[in-house]
Amino acid sequence: MTSPNAPAGVDPALAMWWAAHVDPTPLVAVDRIGAGQSNITSLVTDSVGREWVLRCPPPGASPDAHDMRREARVISALVGTAVPVPTPVVADADTAGVSGPFFVMERAPGSALSSEEDAAALSLAERLRLSENTIAVLAELHGIDPGAVGLAELGPRDGYLERQLRRTVRNWASWSDDSAADLPWQQCRAQLERRVPRQQRTVIAHGDYRLSNLLTRGSEITAVLDWELCTLGDPLADLAWLVDDWRGADEPAQIMASPTRAGGFRTRTEITDDYAKRTGLDLTGLPYYRAFTHWKAATLLQGVLLRRRSGAMGDHAGLDLAALETSIRNLLDEALDLVAI
Repeated sequence: MTSPNAPAGVDPALAMWWAAHVDPTPLVAVDRIGAGQSNITSLVTDSVGREWVLRCPPPGASPDAHDMRREARVISALVGTAVPVPTPVVADADTAGVSGPFFVMERAPGSALSSEEDAAALSLAERLRLSENTIAVLAELHGIDPGAVGLAELGPRDGYLERQLRRTVRNWASWSDDSAADLPWQQCRAQLERRVPRQQRTVIAHGDYRLSNLLTRGSEITAVLDWELCTLGDPLADLAWLVDDWRGADEPAQIMASPTRAGGFRTRTEITDDYAKRTGLDLTGLPYYRAFTHWKAATLLQGVLLRRRSGAMGDHAGLDLAALETSIRNLLDEALDLVAI
């Protein structure tokens, strides 16, 4: 299949599909953006300068772990709520299968804070206000009735942590051959499985809520991105994931950048207190959830390490493999400290 509207770097089949389903103006570029290690985000530009965002899974990805239809469904459901999301242009992944499933969104204004350098460009007042807005949007998401937006069947209402524990165990079994981190990983698993807390509430859980997955303009959050892991779940798991990424300037860096290390943001205690006031949830069990998210993050990084070693992820946003292994071990050491609290 060929197309006169496809310049170098643009898949001719995509150019033809685009002309039929989105806009006939010729495309001039499809450029991968962001440092994400999971689903691929690309900026699509046409010949008059208009931009869209295209999301697709990485090559060879499991359909269950990289469900384009699910991500598009969630974003479509949240349009018009207090949670800012990009507007889908083509949300039905089945009709968009040119070279695998994908979906297309309008390009929301703003940019992601992907590094400490990005955060350092904000004024101190903007960092403080963005801290408050980040928690406010998470609380808004957790306050939405899933049934009111058509997401009542997004997942089981109970047993979120138990399901996540089982999935993480399966993932580690697939990814951890000869891993030097297996012993602390197994020690943490045993502690987590023994002490699963009661789920206080069932909410729409983002699954990867952190600053680098938000588009911002100054202190304003213009869009929440990367909904591929969204399901019905435990709100404290979402909060813990954010809190673990919310590293202070005096904390060691991990392989994945934490923008808050630039300094000037609200402290962990301040943002968790704010969340508790907004939601009324009891946060005394938060150390367990933080231990769980450390353990889960270490497992996910082990998967990234395996894919990097195999060459399956190419050279986009290349990571130092030794630093990646160090981060896995550090996360597990921290998890063991947290689970003992």
